[in-house]
Amino acid sequence: MRLSRLAKRPWRAFLSALPPRVPERLFRSWVNVLAERRRPPSALRELFALDDDLQRELDRVAMRYDGGVHAKHRLTRYHDFFVERVESGERVLDVGCGKGELAHDLAERSGAEVTGVDWNDRSLAFARERFAHPSLRFVEADVRSWAPDSEFDVLVLSNILEHLPDRVPLLRRLIGETRASRILLRVPAIDRHWHVPLRAELGLTYFSDPTHEVEYTRAELERELREAWLEPVEVVARWGELWAEARPDRPDAR
Repeated sequence: MRLSRLAKRPWRAFLSALPPRVPERLFRSWVNVLAERRRPPSALRELFALDDDLQRELDRVAMRYDGGVHAKHRLTRYHDFFVERVESGERVLDVGCGKGELAHDLAERSGAEVTGVDWNDRSLAFARERFAHPSLRFVEADVRSWAPDSEFDVLVLSNILEHLPDRVPLLRRLIGETRASRILLRVPAIDRHWHVPLRAELGLTYFSDPTHEVEYTRAELERELREAWLEPVEVVARWGELWAEARPDRPDAR
């Protein structure tokens, strides 16, 4: 039974009333039976389904742990890649800024003038309350149809491209409309774990998020950037993701 379904059952209260070690032992016993008594393909599918539920719960608790911001922002220090490549006073457009964590760091630590754009009003409400800064503004809009109201020096797309279809035309349009000199981005790597090809072999979804349209090898990312008339000048692989800096490689792209 999926963990998310299990948590909604009326007898959840009964389990929570038991001594702390009892539910844990029951759960471990159930997993052991599942792993040992079913044929490997069936057991693996069930275990991967359970792991998906556990990962979702880990993410939720990791956000509660750091007061609404996922602990990965702090622990992996992934903002550093962006902050270190932006100069003081530059105009930065953070596309799909979400709750504003990275946009705020760019304003606070880089000294940039930052505009964050996102379609999610709840995320932006959190951003405006938690990350107010004199050099930071937030705009509610869908970047797929939104036209920037000014030019920018740098475009930032952190875990955004993989959610979108028609990525190449979007990148070309954004660079053309903003006249940005470079783009900084982060995307999930498809070769992050041996689970990925095993899940594919078992006929399971294997992207790290079901809303993803694509996940990348380094070669695939570089190829897509070049199709968007962008030349990759740096690609870094860490924490199962790819960070990249790219620049327009033809005059009419700016």
